[in-house]
Amino acid sequence: MGDPAVREKAKELFVENGFGIDTILTVLDGEVSRKTLYNWRKEDCWGELRILRLKKQQTRRERLESLLDKLIDEAETATNPRLIFSIGKIIAALRTSSAFEFTEEKKEKEESVKKGLTEENLKELEKKLGVL
Repeated sequence: MGDPAVREKAKELFVENGFGIDTILTVLDGEVSRKTLYNWRKEDCWGELRILRLKKQQTRRERLESLLDKLIDEAETATNPRLIFSIGKIIAALRTSSAFEFTEEKKEKEESVKKGLTEENLKELEKKLGVL
């Protein structure tokens, strides 16, 4: 059956953190076998739990985005410090969300993707990685 604490940690890594079985094996470093992890994943329906968690996060993110739009519309007609504070808090919450990108951040990412692997980009990457 295995150690319940290890089982719970493995479940958390899979469901909450989105780690794969190989990564979990590395993190737990010999505390559990690959076969045991696969058995636990099947017995406890980790895959379904991960999907439910992701759907819940997506719904929450969509609700926050909708609320942000409403507050911004309201802020255009009223100058309420609490309203501005609320907008800031929602933006901060959305920034922590992995699937949310602000327009400027998205433009920057698109520009960097357009550049591709130029000689200049490779040199910059080597510098960042400490290869030079």
